[in-house]
Amino acid sequence: MNTSQTSVDLVRTYLREIGKVPLLTHEQEIVLGKQVQRFNFLQEIRTALVEQSGSEPTDAEWAQAADISVDELRSSLAAGEHAKRRLASTIF
Repeated sequence: MNTSQTSVDLVRTYLREIGKVPLLTHEQEIVLGKQVQRFNFLQEIRTALVEQSGSEPTDAEWAQAADISVDELRSSLAAGEHAKRRLASTIF
């Protein structure tokens, strides 16, 4: 098989594979994007706490620094991780 035919086959395979991944709606993109932003904000707080103390903060310390409950912290982190995976799966 020549290089041109191989390229065409690879493109066909790629298009067939991406067609299997459902696209996000505009609203889903916004919600997922906000969850990722919240996740990143919480990670910045954790990084600042590590820099201040030289050790990993407990969830309680981290939540207090973010002015949220421990349950909200854990929920936001889980939602952010899920959102990152969901957004990445629609890109690649």
